[in-house]
Amino acid sequence: MSTQTTLASAAIHVVGQYNDAGKTLVGAYRTGVHRLLGGAASRYSNFLGSRQIPLVSEQIKANLIGAQEKVNGFLANRLDIDTSRIVSVMDRVAAGTTSGIETVAGRVARVESPVATSVLNTLNAINQPIATVSVQIADRIAAGAKQIETRVAGVDSDIAKPVRTVKAKVAAAKKPVRRAAARKAA
Repeated sequence: MSTQTTLASAAIHVVGQYNDAGKTLVGAYRTGVHRLLGGAASRYSNFLGSRQIPLVSEQIKANLIGAQEKVNGFLANRLDIDTSRIVSVMDRVAAGTTSGIETVAGRVARVESPVATSVLNTLNAINQPIATVSVQIADRIAAGAKQIETRVAGVDSDIAKPVRTVKAKVAAAKKPVRRAAARKAA
């Protein structure tokens, strides 16, 4: 039953790729939020430092900047804790799914009935192209997630291409329908 092994390994590969893609996207989210928090903190401190605000002394400005840094630190810490928990859950789900696939594949491999083996071989032959396409899709999704991570991280590479701007077409304005005319038509 080498086909069964191939289907099981394809399913395990797909689960692994989706798990990797999910973890990559969570990492990209974490990086993006950290960049956002850092940028906001920088703009806030630059704003306060460069302005002469009436009734606000240098000590109050320093206190405001310190408070903002504490808030950013709290948010960054919560982000790291929460995304770590998400990654942990994703790993547990992937491990459970992989274990289930391996268990089913092991039980199917023990089938000794000629009729059941014939049916399984037919089902495997039908599902093998689908498994191959699923593996290719999973590989592309994982690669796409890595491209997103690269873009969010701000790292220049051959993979990160500039985002294409798509102009939306403006829908033509419809003439308003008068209620009296609508009632007569009905």
